[in-house]
Amino acid sequence: MAKVLVFHFTEQSWIPKFTPQESAEIIGRFYDVLKNYPDVKFNGAYADENGMGIGIWDAPNADLVKEVVMKVTGAPPKDPTIVIRRVL
Repeated sequence: MAKVLVFHFTEQSWIPKFTPQESAEIIGRFYDVLKNYPDVKFNGAYADENGMGIGIWDAPNADLVKEVVMKVTGAPPKDPTIVIRRVL
């Protein structure tokens, strides 16, 4: 299992400020799609006050994460999605 990061560093990709209800709806959509991807786990999205941030996943590869994002949002991630490995 790899650690996969989805970046949100360009304005087109920033994570908007969601109401608690909007957050719950989006998370619900992710978990509905993830039922069909037992090897993929969404660990959360983290952002600064402007919405610049990252999404953190555990998955066999970055392409599966992109596929999940596409099914939930209707579009692939706008910024890079990369596999990382621990170095320290």
